[in-house]
Amino acid sequence: MLMVMVMTMWRERYRPASLTEIEGQDDVIDRLKSFAERKRLPNLLLWGSRGVGKTSSVLALARELYGSHDENLFIVECRDFVEQRKKWLHADKRFKFYYDEHKSALDIFKDMIRSYAALAPINAEFKLMAFNNADLLPVDAQQALRRIMERSSRTSRFIFITTKPSAIIPAIRSRCLNLHFQPLTKSGAMDRVLLRIASREGLELTDQGLEMLKRYAGGDAGIAIDIMEAASAISDSNRIGSEEIEKVVRELRKRSDKVADLIDMALAGRYRELRARLKELIRNDKMSGEEIVEAIHDAVLEREAGFGARRLARVMIHIGDADYKLCSAFNSMIHIEELMVRCR
Repeated sequence: MLMVMVMTMWRERYRPASLTEIEGQDDVIDRLKSFAERKRLPNLLLWGSRGVGKTSSVLALARELYGSHDENLFIVECRDFVEQRKKWLHADKRFKFYYDEHKSALDIFKDMIRSYAALAPINAEFKLMAFNNADLLPVDAQQALRRIMERSSRTSRFIFITTKPSAIIPAIRSRCLNLHFQPLTKSGAMDRVLLRIASREGLELTDQGLEMLKRYAGGDAGIAIDIMEAASAISDSNRIGSEEIEKVVRELRKRSDKVADLIDMALAGRYRELRARLKELIRNDKMSGEEIVEAIHDAVLEREAGFGARRLARVMIHIGDADYKLCSAFNSMIHIEELMVRCR
């Protein structure tokens, strides 16, 4: 599955503005609409694959609960916190009054969440505290959030957004209403979303182009929209077919090839080159540790015949170990380097 973001203007332009506009999640949306109408909400755990509407649902729910009072919605991108730690905390203006160079990143994070959750909402019964990619939070951070949830129940509701519900500690899962977001390809929602956007942009998305978009996006509507936007930029007409999409995908594959090169470097023992390439992928190409490990997994499967059954099984175990460690890691490079060394 392609993990590269090409362009993002359309993604934001056509993000659903209300719960009614969200496609393919009728059961979940009915529950959220009911909560919005009654102005009552439990803590939530929203889970499902990437690009199926989880974050858009939170934004739409907040809009229906609060209208223009967006101060009542506080979203934390957990990947930024886990990968950049104090650098991210220092740069984010929301942490300005809590930042202390002498404290650890985790202590600053906990102080900020605790203080904000205790503040009274603006013209509402409660605020929303949303944590995107919550599975990446270390266990001790999750445990701290569980205690904050209990102490701030009068002022805040917590929403955890994840693709891996099993990585959320049981103490949080048991305190949340679990809502599962279905793949968009099952209900035909992906087709409707892409064709509607193409129509609004005055484009003709061919049947072959639509099928190719869905195949490359792997069920992620955001990636499909980004690829279609990039394809429209290179098209000589208003027609988006398989040829235009293939051109975009070839460019995207260049970054995947950089990841595949890590395997060759590891097998040859070229660890300095490997470390430099890792830094390039994380800092310049903005790939997360999770994305790199997933791309390594795909690259290994493509080379399956060259590994042999036993070696392939061993490598897959190491990839699984690295994926698990990244759920609570503060430095993804350490665990990816370990993975590549063990794959030799």
